[in-house]
Amino acid sequence: MNELIDWTLVLSLWSVALISIMSRSIFRAVVFFILLGILLSLAWIRLDAPDIAIAEAAIGAGITGVLLLDTLGHLKKTGNLHPGRIHLHHPRFWLAVSAALALMGVLFWAVWQQPDMQVALHQQVAQAMPNSGVEHPITAILLNFRSYDTLLEIGVLVLAILVGLTLKSTHPEPDSLPGLPNSLLHASLALFIPAMLITSAYLLWAGADRPGGAFQAGAVLAAAFILLQLAGIRLSAHLSHQLMKLGLVLGFSVFLAVATSAMIGGRPFLTYPDSAAGLLILVIELTLTLSIGLILLSLFTLANAPVNPLDRDSSHEQ
Repeated sequence: MNELIDWTLVLSLWSVALISIMSRSIFRAVVFFILLGILLSLAWIRLDAPDIAIAEAAIGAGITGVLLLDTLGHLKKTGNLHPGRIHLHHPRFWLAVSAALALMGVLFWAVWQQPDMQVALHQQVAQAMPNSGVEHPITAILLNFRSYDTLLEIGVLVLAILVGLTLKSTHPEPDSLPGLPNSLLHASLALFIPAMLITSAYLLWAGADRPGGAFQAGAVLAAAFILLQLAGIRLSAHLSHQLMKLGLVLGFSVFLAVATSAMIGGRPFLTYPDSAAGLLILVIELTLTLSIGLILLSLFTLANAPVNPLDRDSSHEQ
């Protein structure tokens, strides 16, 4: 029975991915892409990786799907909604297919030829868990044993916002993000928003000893604010700009400050004292949750942000 479920899931993943890529309708492609994210979450659950499944559902399917739908709305306003035809005789088409097949071949070869592990990493993680400050091995790896990776991931999010700021249009439409006239959405906010905030807090707190953590909690937090944006409930332009700047620096700066403060006592970079590891990881995760939520929200509202008057003046001068 389990094999039947796995094969059905694999075939569904391939089918949905192909439909998303080959669809002539951009809206249909986006919908199937969101469905692909949900199926990938189920696949990660089948692989006993609930942490990645939660992140995939919240970020890969949820936030990314909202961003794609928002982009689709902008394309409708510009009239550039119909994709170009795929010409099978075009060299670029076969170049893309060849590159994709080559990448698949390299990945299959890497998996097939992977050497036997000389060190039992899971045993090393189990031995180091008492000094990690948390009880969940994934959180211990992400924020203690391999915290370089997490620090760099936050840096990538900061760079994404910086790139978005450079690409922001200097002449946005005044009604580019109107509130949806949906009475059911407005009535449901009183139920959805408190539940999502509680879920975000639970995911943050649960990350210490079970699946959860800052990325999942931040994604749910951003989804709650995006719902408020879609319903037309939003902060003032000045406060939104201040929150975006706070999201840029909060998580990364606190993470970096904790990482470098350990060097004052002669410890290596990104190592924590055993007695304070749990508290420091909690501070990092709390600030990362707020930062990730604000960064993801900023990615959604960036195209609708008000133009800086100095930018407008400089554009007129040019």
